[in-house]
Amino acid sequence: MSVLAGKPGFQIQYQLIFCLWCLAYDSKLAVKIYDYNAIPILADILSESIKEKVIRIILATFRNLLEKPEEKENIHNHALSMVTCKVLKHLSLLEQRKFDDSDITDDIEFLNEILAASVQDLSSFDEYSTEIKSGRLEWSPVHKSEKFWRENTVRLNEKNYELLKMLVKLLENSRDPLILSVAAHDIGEYVRHYPRGKHVIEQLGGKMQVMQHLKHEDSDVRYEALLAVQKLLVHNWEYLDVNCKQMLRMNPH
Repeated sequence: MSVLAGKPGFQIQYQLIFCLWCLAYDSKLAVKIYDYNAIPILADILSESIKEKVIRIILATFRNLLEKPEEKENIHNHALSMVTCKVLKHLSLLEQRKFDDSDITDDIEFLNEILAASVQDLSSFDEYSTEIKSGRLEWSPVHKSEKFWRENTVRLNEKNYELLKMLVKLLENSRDPLILSVAAHDIGEYVRHYPRGKHVIEQLGGKMQVMQHLKHEDSDVRYEALLAVQKLLVHNWEYLDVNCKQMLRMNPH
């Protein structure tokens, strides 16, 4: 997976994904492949590749990931990950192309049917959870939705704070300004909406990670980190956005 993430040439892509396709016939290995962030990496390759054999083997691997796991929860997770990684959009573009291989057409139809059904069952929290687990944060609507945070904040405590720990880890390890900005924002929103949020974030090491980004070279990261820190320290939320903008104008660095 680390080689595939490095965007090698199409022949290496094909050979490695062929291995994944073979492995994914085993129900337990199909679940393991998901754990190694395979779906986002394969979705990226699918969106960029023009080689028919690479496209064919990715679609076949995706099909195995939806057919072979024995637990419905695993199939559900795989489908949600594909939806979050915009596989449906890629499929719609592929439908406009003509392929000599009928297996490609069959796999596109199969994936379209399964993923379209998953979209119908997709809750905003499913979407959020899948995005966090993928490690690819962006300003999707749930992050800025007051309704989402009001209704779902307490769910970030589930599974021993699994999602919160992932957010803190992203703040610690990511170098992407967008990911850092969204992660800092979400930690701030958790603190704002959960009464014991400050204590939880501090215990998880989140406060220290947020504060380390107050001097980040990217202005958006600095802004979101500053806003999150103020939420960790004060109670008058309604004035924070204005105060942060004023402080950044006075001291942009």
